[in-house]
Amino acid sequence: MAHKCTSRGCEFSLPDSYPLPKCPWHMVPGRGPVKIAAALAVAAAGLGGGLAYKKFRAYLHEKQLRKERKERRQRDAAASEQEQKARAVRNGAPAKSRKRPRKRQRAATKSKAAE
Repeated sequence: MAHKCTSRGCEFSLPDSYPLPKCPWHMVPGRGPVKIAAALAVAAAGLGGGLAYKKFRAYLHEKQLRKERKERRQRDAAASEQEQKARAVRNGAPAKSRKRPRKRQRAATKSKAAE
């Protein structure tokens, strides 16, 4: 006998061979096109729906970690730049961090009129 999805308000009938307690739509997280694609993947996997769901969850987790790492890198780069500027000011460096090259002194030439 077929069983129904265990989500509240969902009356979707699932086959006996379907191993998961919820329908593909309620099993996957997310919103919009991502959720639709994941639900289709779970439904297409059939008996391996649990495996597809686990892989999709792992993908979402890795995506979140990449986003956090990128934000942390940007935040650290901005903080180190501020720190370098503060260190330069403390050490008495001029407003520009690099020194200007000194102008070459020309050799003093005798004027012919003075002879």
